[in-house]
Amino acid sequence: CKQECWSCSGVETVSECNHRIQCDDGEVCYMHNFVTESGAEEFDYGCGSSLACSNSAGSILGRRSEGHHVKCTLCCDSRLCNDILNCTNAGQLPLKLPRECADLQLAGSGVHTIYPYGRLQQPVSVYCYVDSSLHSWTVIQRRINGSVNFYRDWQAYKTGFGQANEEYWLGNDNIHELTADSNHALMILMTDFSGVTKFAEYLSFHVSSEANGYQLMVSKYDGTAGDSLTRQNGHKFTTFDRDNDDHGSNCAVLFKGAWWYDSCHLSNLNGVYFHGHHDEYATTGIDWYTFHGYHYSMKTTMMMIRKY
Repeated sequence: CKQECWSCSGVETVSECNHRIQCDDGEVCYMHNFVTESGAEEFDYGCGSSLACSNSAGSILGRRSEGHHVKCTLCCDSRLCNDILNCTNAGQLPLKLPRECADLQLAGSGVHTIYPYGRLQQPVSVYCYVDSSLHSWTVIQRRINGSVNFYRDWQAYKTGFGQANEEYWLGNDNIHELTADSNHALMILMTDFSGVTKFAEYLSFHVSSEANGYQLMVSKYDGTAGDSLTRQNGHKFTTFDRDNDDHGSNCAVLFKGAWWYDSCHLSNLNGVYFHGHHDEYATTGIDWYTFHGYHYSMKTTMMMIRKY
């Protein structure tokens, strides 16, 4: 599997490096720290052979050797890991930040901090759900009481909203980042107003980038709630101000939500919070058709992912 690394040349701080590249086979991520002739400390980041890396001062990558004092060149071999390499911890394993709840050793559910981008500068607060087998799931959507408005625009769904200890949407950028580099399962837990809980699990789940409309790729259903999501497979995300669905009108406007609508859906988990059965237009509630049909809105839902 080819590695992905941060790639920049001659930057003064790691926060200036925002470009990514995919390495060739056998290459790893590196950080090269050096001092220029004028005395400025700078960094190179990129892909390279592990043979060019060393935990001792004075190691070089060639092109930076003449006229420069080299502090160190360090390597790591995990996705986007080279922005946390530091000459002060040369000889030690670089800090491995938890990208998702599965990277944490948890005994119970609760709110924790993860780093989907692998960078200390970009922490994200999430609710981690620990199941009966002690598997830790990263919750990407949570509805519990209707306290948060989910009828929001594209930008809100892009970055996320709400609070991890209550109701929230993790953000489509974060969901894409988490599902971009490994296989993930999606689990949806839903409880009705009679206290009945059912689940839908999909063993393959991926959300593409914003450039591709956060397209949903989901398959391999199992569960007790029935399959009300596979129909949305291959469809892009739609909000009231960004219409990517197949309907003649905007499904998000029609059904007061935001989702991977086709024309339009069998599920609408970001819909309006009603209390069970409702007489509102068709599917505006938090619906899962194969559980309670179109005119029933769930009491609670949790959408969560876990790598495997």
